[in-house]
Amino acid sequence: MEGKIITRWTIENVLNRAISMEKQSYDLYIWAINRVTSPGIKKFLKELAQEELEHKEKISNALKDRKKIAEIGREEIEDLKIVDWLKDTKLSKDATYQEILIFAGKREKETYEYYKNISEKFKDNNIGKLFSKLSQEELKHKNKIEREYDRYILQEM
Repeated sequence: MEGKIITRWTIENVLNRAISMEKQSYDLYIWAINRVTSPGIKKFLKELAQEELEHKEKISNALKDRKKIAEIGREEIEDLKIVDWLKDTKLSKDATYQEILIFAGKREKETYEYYKNISEKFKDNNIGKLFSKLSQEELKHKNKIEREYDRYILQEM
């Protein structure tokens, strides 16, 4: 099977990928904080960045000690699907708050879907439960971003 790449799904690979995704989301929010002027918007983005750090820490702890998986909470979150229908946007140093919200919302959607897929793949063990919980955490971020988009962008139209 020359030329065919085979990916091994191991718990360590999945957890390390999740840690990387959380770091990328954190970096996105820190980048965005430096591009907005409104104190309220800065506070909102700082809260999201802090939550990403907390997710990264929880996943790192689960990587070191599988018993830590139980410490991650779970609640069912509504998917508003606002950013699902919006055109993709790229970020630049001149990005508007609307572009930042769209980009961030789509990033959270991508992470949510990735975690949800992993939770289904490993549904019969603790890793599946961990990623089911994490998927809801990412959906919570998406929900917050979509509510912010509704409040700041859609209400102004």
